[in-house]
Amino acid sequence: MLIIQRVSLLSWLFCIGILTCIPNSHAVDTFKMNPPESENDHRYQYTYDLLTLIIEATNNDFGVASIQISDDTMSRNRNFRELLEGNNINVMAEASNAQWDEQLIPIKIPIRKGIQGFRVFIIKDKNVSIMAKVNTLSQLVALEAGSGSQWSSKAAMQSAGFKVIESIHYDNLFNMLSMGRFVTFGRGINEAFKEIELFKSRYPDLVVDNHILLHIPLATYYYVAPDQPRLASRIQEGLKRIIANGKFDELFYQRHCDFLLKSNMNHRTVFKINNPLVSEAEMTSIVGKDFLINPSSDFSTLCEKYH
Repeated sequence: MLIIQRVSLLSWLFCIGILTCIPNSHAVDTFKMNPPESENDHRYQYTYDLLTLIIEATNNDFGVASIQISDDTMSRNRNFRELLEGNNINVMAEASNAQWDEQLIPIKIPIRKGIQGFRVFIIKDKNVSIMAKVNTLSQLVALEAGSGSQWSSKAAMQSAGFKVIESIHYDNLFNMLSMGRFVTFGRGINEAFKEIELFKSRYPDLVVDNHILLHIPLATYYYVAPDQPRLASRIQEGLKRIIANGKFDELFYQRHCDFLLKSNMNHRTVFKINNPLVSEAEMTSIVGKDFLINPSSDFSTLCEKYH
């Protein structure tokens, strides 16, 4: 059995399936996770739900567990400091980062199959024609791009020559784009379409470009506080089990097929840039290359299997 402790910010987080909520005091392991950055930020829900499956798969040998979501919204750098201490949060799903790799316990299984590395661009509707004329990487690089200040994709884009306009605040980037501070706002295909829907009442001029796909090797790993090796072992073992029994792919495709189909990757102009922070060999060291998303896959057939 699993506990998910409800908090005001995440009132929509609920016990699913056969799970029974029990008092937190009975839990053997407590997974303390970061909250979303705002009420519009749904990026972490998949990571909470995946951890639910991990715990279910390891109940027999590790015992019952609880997931707690912190009340404190924090920047990525503060999340790192909190993880080092292991009090407020002790587990977080985050993009691969050398500092995090060295000072925390990384579980190097890319839990989003690299999907966030396939970047489409949110743009102003008046700039659709500009993007339609982009046929080379140098033309794309010449357009000012927006990014979170602490995002790993920012380093890759800067290394490739992009001029990146930054903000530390997630919501503010959409306002900056609408105000014309930059032309392109690269988002993973698992993010862009949902964000357009979430922000359309505030920024009806924003759309997803349907021409370009930028591939940046990106991995999201679970990172665990250095004083919690048991939690790290449980996560890695649980991930291996649900990958082997098919439950990982079931959850992944149920949550991502809409975006995979909408992105129409096979009909886009694709540019790939290197990521100085991520090694593709490292991404596949535990799970193999076939685990990652292949943009040439027939997602229509694949997604029918999981719906």
